Amino acid sequence: MPTRIVTDGSTERVTHAPKVVLPAGAQVFAERAARLEHLARNHPLGAYLALIGRVCRAQADVYPARSAPELTEAAHAASVAYGMPPLAAQSHERDPQWRDDLAEIAKKLRPHANDELRATLDAIPLNDTTALDALAERVLTGNALDQDAALVPLIGAALQVYFERRAAALSVADVGNCDVATICPVCATRPVGSVVRLGGAQANLRYLVCALCGTEWNMVRVKCSSCEQDKGVHYLSIEQDGRKSADAPVRAEVCDECKSYLKIFYQEKDPRLETTADDLATLALDLLVDEQGYQRSGPNFLLHPGSG
Repeated sequence: MPTRIVTDGSTERVTHAPKVVLPAGAQVFAERAARLEHLARNHPLGAYLALIGRVCRAQADVYPARSAPELTEAAHAASVAYGMPPLAAQSHERDPQWRDDLAEIAKKLRPHANDELRATLDAIPLNDTTALDALAERVLTGNALDQDAALVPLIGAALQVYFERRAAALSVADVGNCDVATICPVCATRPVGSVVRLGGAQANLRYLVCALCGTEWNMVRVKCSSCEQDKGVHYLSIEQDGRKSADAPVRAEVCDECKSYLKIFYQEKDPRLETTADDLATLALDLLVDEQGYQRSGPNFLLHPGSG
C-alpha cells in the first residue's frame, strides 16, 4: 500500500505510515460482532449490545454476497484532480444493492428474533423504494425522526455494508488527494471516533475512523477532529472496567473552541478495542460530556440518539 510521510502530532517525530487505510471487508463486521458479544456480558446495556452483535454477524454474512459497483470515471477524476471524496454519501447516487443488503440482513435476523425485533423487521418498508431511500437520507444526514429510531440500526447496518464494500474496492490512489482532515476521504462522512494505534508503522499515531465506510485516516493528536483547533482541547473520562478515569482506555476529546467532542480509543490500554462497538458500550461517557455542554461531532449509525 502506498504511504506518505505524516507526523503523529505528539512529538516532532516524522514516520512513514499510511495516511489512509481502506477497510478490510467482512472481517471488520465479524470482529465487531465478536467484540460486542464480549462487551454484552454483565453490561447494563447487555441486551442492546448483544442485539447489535447479531446485526453485525448478519453484516459479515451479507457483505460477500455482492460485488462493488465500479467507481465512475467522473468521480475518480474529481477525486484525483480536486481531492474530492469519490463516494460522498450525501450526494452519491446509491446503487440499489444497498436495499438488497438490507433485505438480507433482515432475513438473517428473523429466525431468532423476539416479538419486539420481529415487529421492527416487519416495519421496514422493503417494498417501497421511495420510503426506503428517504429513510436512508435521513439516517445519512443525521435527521432521523424519533419514529425512525428502531429502524436506524438496521438501515445504518445496510448502508455500512454497501459503503464499506465500495470503499474496499478502491485503491489509496483513488482517495489520497483528499485534504479535508475532518471528513472521510472516501465518503465524506464524519468519524465515529479516533483510535491511537498499537504496533507497527502506525504505533502511537491517531487515526479517525469513518462511521459509515470504515476507512481510517491519519490526523495529528491533540487537535480537534471537528474544527482542527488545538487550543482548548482536553479530555474527559470515567471509570471503566475497574480502571480509574485517568487510566481509562476510552476518553472524550472535547474542544472548548467549537464545543464538540469525539471519543478517542487507546489501544495501548486495551488492544481489543473496536471503535464502533466500544463507542456503544461507553454511552455513559456521552451522557457525562453532554451534560457539560458539548455536542458529539460524529455519528454511530448503529444507534439513534433518541432511542437509547
